[in-house]
Amino acid sequence: MTPRLAVAMFKHETNTFSPVPTRWEDFGALEGEAAHRAYRHSGYAMAGLLDGAEAMGAAITIPLAARALPSAPVARDAFERLSEILCAAARDCDAMLLDLHGAMVAEHHEDGEGELLARLRHVRPGLPIGAALDSHGNVTDRFVANCTVMPGYRTYPHTDMVETGRMAARLLRDVLEGRLEPVTVRHAVPMLPDMVRGQTDREPMSRLIAAAASEEAAGLPCVTVFTGFPLADTADTSLCVLATAHRDRAAAEAAARRVGDLAWSLREEFTQRLEPLVEAVARAATMSEGPVILSDQSDNCHSGGAMDDVTVIASALEAGISGILAGPVRDPAAVARCCEAGIGATVTLDVGAWADTPFPRAPLRVTGTVQTLAMGRFTVEGPVFTGMPVDLGRCAVVRNDRLTLLLSEGRVEALDPLQYRIFGVEPTRFQAIILKSKTNHRPAFGPLARAEVACHAPGVAGLDLAALPWRRVRRPIFPLDRSNA
Repeated sequence: MTPRLAVAMFKHETNTFSPVPTRWEDFGALEGEAAHRAYRHSGYAMAGLLDGAEAMGAAITIPLAARALPSAPVARDAFERLSEILCAAARDCDAMLLDLHGAMVAEHHEDGEGELLARLRHVRPGLPIGAALDSHGNVTDRFVANCTVMPGYRTYPHTDMVETGRMAARLLRDVLEGRLEPVTVRHAVPMLPDMVRGQTDREPMSRLIAAAASEEAAGLPCVTVFTGFPLADTADTSLCVLATAHRDRAAAEAAARRVGDLAWSLREEFTQRLEPLVEAVARAATMSEGPVILSDQSDNCHSGGAMDDVTVIASALEAGISGILAGPVRDPAAVARCCEAGIGATVTLDVGAWADTPFPRAPLRVTGTVQTLAMGRFTVEGPVFTGMPVDLGRCAVVRNDRLTLLLSEGRVEALDPLQYRIFGVEPTRFQAIILKSKTNHRPAFGPLARAEVACHAPGVAGLDLAALPWRRVRRPIFPLDRSNA
């Protein structure tokens, strides 16, 4: 009998400190053929799930494909509406494949995906569910208890999303065809790794990826290291290891503990000294050959930043750097002023620092010529988040003799130089490029630059975890509490 398989996406990485709301309309929910067109040949895990489902010969339905940029906890009404769509689909299928994140928090449910999966299993007890997850997931015991197989990405920047979807589909197929009776164990490690130190092509993270691969080579179907999303203040925020075995809980427990113990032994290597901003910018100012990327690591939208912080731009100007390209900086009011003034007009704007955050900030006064006014729409060409549609809304490029500034109504991390080129701005012609990104910019922007300087300013998307107002995370936890060493 042909299995009825529901394939769906419900993705959100929640920054509980973010000032950016997460509403129903932010998810851009699609279904059916529209969802298939949007994601079948994308760089998302959804594409791999559909690939695997088609290989099974299943009767496929796509009840939902919804994703929102990282931001504050998901609004109650949005979570309830999206969850009900999936629960309705669960009533009419034999199995589900889900593209989830693993670090979703809703306004009324701290463990968003654990709650979602529990509802699906309430509707259809024992329903086989395969989930493809982001390696920054804060995966909970409740999630594991209500899911069948759940591999996560093995790369950061995330270049293996499609393959993770294919892996989830392969594992679920093995379950449906009787080759796998999965037992998954979660081993939590009380540490919050620095996100940049979690890059998988570098130490120390590469050692954990190799250790997990070694456990799989020894016979376990799936072992994933989840570094966690450290900007979510929840009881289960931490690094964890999920190990899945065939029937053998002891084998899964031993593998998860071995990899987890290795992570704990490397905990100091998962921290870094954050160079003071003034020192970082001064160092960049001494570099005569450009472009030099100044990566603003505290305000990127893929970590929940509002993308309105102008501290790094102001510091670069104060340091005497010229030939600066910066943005997008999200400031709808400034964009509106530029639109009113028109192309060719000279404007004086107080840009940025409009969102409410725990950190004191100031806007940047910019005087320049409105060079371009246009809609900021493009599709990411990759290699990270390939196929992601971007809509920055109305945008303005304002230019003076030292700074070319892209202002926008919407948010996007620096994934593709198209964010400048669609406005006729070529990034390689500048001495300094200020990007709001931690690591995801590197595959696309790295080849364009001669050097990169990481820049840290206080922010809700930053790496200075000790500066954040924690209330819910389980203590002690490293490095907030070094006494647990």
